[in-house]
Amino acid sequence: MSYLVLARKYRPQTFDEVYAQNHITEILKNTIELDRTAHAYLFTGPRGVGKTSLARIFSKSLNCLENGPTTTPCNKCENCKDITQGISSDVIEIDGASNTGIDDIRELQKELMYSPSNSNYKIYIIDEVHMLSKNAFNALLKTLEEPPKNVIFIFATTEPHKVIPTIISRCQRFDFKRIPVKSIIARLQDICKKETIEADEEALFLIAKKADGSMRDAQSLMDQIMAYGKDRITHSDVLSIFGIVPDDIFHNILDNIANKETSKIIKHLHSVLEKGNDIQEFLNGLLDYIRNLMLLKIGIDISVMSKIKKKSLVTLSTNFTENDLLYLTQLLIKLKMDIKNSNNPILVTEMAFVKIAKLAELQSIDKLINAFQDGSINIQSEIPKEITLPTIKPEILQNTIQSREDISEKNNLKEKQRQPKEKINLTIQMWENDKELIIKKLKIEKMILGNFLNNCDVDDILNNVIHFIVGKKLAFEMLTKEKNLVAKIISNYFNTQIRVDFKFIKNDKDTPNLNPTIEDIKKELPQLAKFIEKTDSIIN
Repeated sequence: MSYLVLARKYRPQTFDEVYAQNHITEILKNTIELDRTAHAYLFTGPRGVGKTSLARIFSKSLNCLENGPTTTPCNKCENCKDITQGISSDVIEIDGASNTGIDDIRELQKELMYSPSNSNYKIYIIDEVHMLSKNAFNALLKTLEEPPKNVIFIFATTEPHKVIPTIISRCQRFDFKRIPVKSIIARLQDICKKETIEADEEALFLIAKKADGSMRDAQSLMDQIMAYGKDRITHSDVLSIFGIVPDDIFHNILDNIANKETSKIIKHLHSVLEKGNDIQEFLNGLLDYIRNLMLLKIGIDISVMSKIKKKSLVTLSTNFTENDLLYLTQLLIKLKMDIKNSNNPILVTEMAFVKIAKLAELQSIDKLINAFQDGSINIQSEIPKEITLPTIKPEILQNTIQSREDISEKNNLKEKQRQPKEKINLTIQMWENDKELIIKKLKIEKMILGNFLNNCDVDDILNNVIHFIVGKKLAFEMLTKEKNLVAKIISNYFNTQIRVDFKFIKNDKDTPNLNPTIEDIKKELPQLAKFIEKTDSIIN
């Protein structure tokens, strides 16, 4: 095969030919000039941005027979030619995806014992290094930290997060950038001159944009276009070959949205689908067009756009507010997700665009609030004068009234408890009258104390000291231990300093039960009984 694809034919051979990676090339050139070459490098970044190419250029700079180490390799000596062709015995390129195991790393370690045959350095370029297994990485650690003299490792990967941190920490890491559209266009124009091919600027712009920051992708697309257009590459050729929707369609759709012309919007949509264009690609193009509208709307210049197209966008942007464009973007992003989960993407897309056509009828909450404050919207005018209420059954109405009366009575009771009372001399009758409320308040603090106190008898009340008689040993011990809490609850209720005293008098009827059953325990502790019933608990 005599033909060489553009990506290989015009691969960078010197530092100056590497596009848009000046932050890396300058550092590498300085390390060569200052003789501060490291033993391991990690090149990371998207596909097709020059990672492997720069690794080869760096290797040629170090091993050039004419001038090496140098920042300008001759590309004519035997070493430079062998490295360019990938056949050098001292610059070994390894595919990390094919050599993933620990055995491959062991073979590599054996080779490290041999010094370079005809070069200054023995260099290992491992591409897609993230594909190595964890065991392979671990086997490489010690070698990578202290490699033999004149051995350099260069790792390249598109997924640095998959490289274990212990490897990254032993390397100098360089992050490659996505190549800007301008730089890709400049490179494609240079290729067109060398290949004696005419190309429209708009056509090159579409190729560079579709390449998505990858120079290699742009050159591969260029190869495909050159095979179709022969000596001339036109804008229409690029659109037809790659199924790109022209900007005129996007302009017309947005113009129809602004004018609420739903039928025309759907017709444009159908015209795109009938040509076989992918829905997702169409939506991506529309989103990008709306993005450009937004940028111009907020005063940001788009340098990679012709003046005529920019003027057209500025005119169109006057029909939309920033909120309108944000809303359109949200709807289209949601539509992209809905299409992925739908068995009928065309129907989903049509309904979404019908909704988008109603954009002018939608108002933001801020506008509604302002209209209400200005009096433009009168809520009362929106309410019908005559409203027919549904018939309510008498028993339902009576239950509702009774429920509200119960709630009102409870609220009054709480209010009565909150009202301060005058200092008093407590009597047994007063205790009996308010005992129930006091017990409830005590249960809120400690449920079991309320239950125990409720079963106590009052022997006497003298000088605001209540003498209680307790008939159960457990209750007596608990109440005696918490007597301060009991006294505090009672004192707060009567707004008077009250003290309590407990006296244990064994209940004759209460014979000790050495082996109580669950029923006996339930009688002793009612709250525990409720818990057992709700949870079906078993007491061992």
